[in-house]
Amino acid sequence: MKNINRNKQFFFDFGRDYEASLDNFFFTSKNKLLKAELENFLSGEVSQNVFLTGANGDGKTFLLNSILNHELTQNLQVIYIDVALLNQEKNYLEGLSDFDLICLDNIDKTPKTLEVQIFNLINQCKDSSTNLLFASSNHPTSFNFLPDLVSRLKAFKQYKIHSIEDEDVIDCLNFVVSKLRLNYSEDLIIYFSTRIKRDFQSIKTAIQGFDKFLYSEQKQPTKMSAASFLKTYL
Repeated sequence: MKNINRNKQFFFDFGRDYEASLDNFFFTSKNKLLKAELENFLSGEVSQNVFLTGANGDGKTFLLNSILNHELTQNLQVIYIDVALLNQEKNYLEGLSDFDLICLDNIDKTPKTLEVQIFNLINQCKDSSTNLLFASSNHPTSFNFLPDLVSRLKAFKQYKIHSIEDEDVIDCLNFVVSKLRLNYSEDLIIYFSTRIKRDFQSIKTAIQGFDKFLYSEQKQPTKMSAASFLKTYL
């Protein structure tokens, strides 16, 4: 990667998930448009600036990593940066306009001293082929940033990750169970659907934990086993 020394590269690796894949992200019915737009972002020949907004646990970081890991970006220079972790006294963003894709995570947690750096980065990439993909828990209109930076961020294509709703939970559970190649009954899926948190990471973690519990306790996947597991898990 250009203009990145080893110390910086090591620092930027925090938050990288090299196993993340769009195929392993559960897109609710309200997120089908988002899926189509991300696929368009990957295949587009013209550089794009995209801003993703979603609540904690909705999968913003996972989606950024999935884009970085996609087969269409394998021959490109890409980088992931969690701006909330950046040292305020250093300019880690200088020279990044040479990259093909820059993913900045947790934009809403940008330290005050980094606002100018992000503003300059956007300007440097404006006339290049660099694609920018930013993610935040809040929409740019709510930021108390430099007005010029807010204006630049608002000009990005804006997409929202819709949270998993009650009617999505069973489909999400079936999705996770299928991806993990598990064999759970419909009754067991329904049992879990009324007892776990409604975000993808919590659902995935719960099912993975239950599978480990079954293995360690030598139990079958039944509602009674699930009740025993949830007593210690929740």
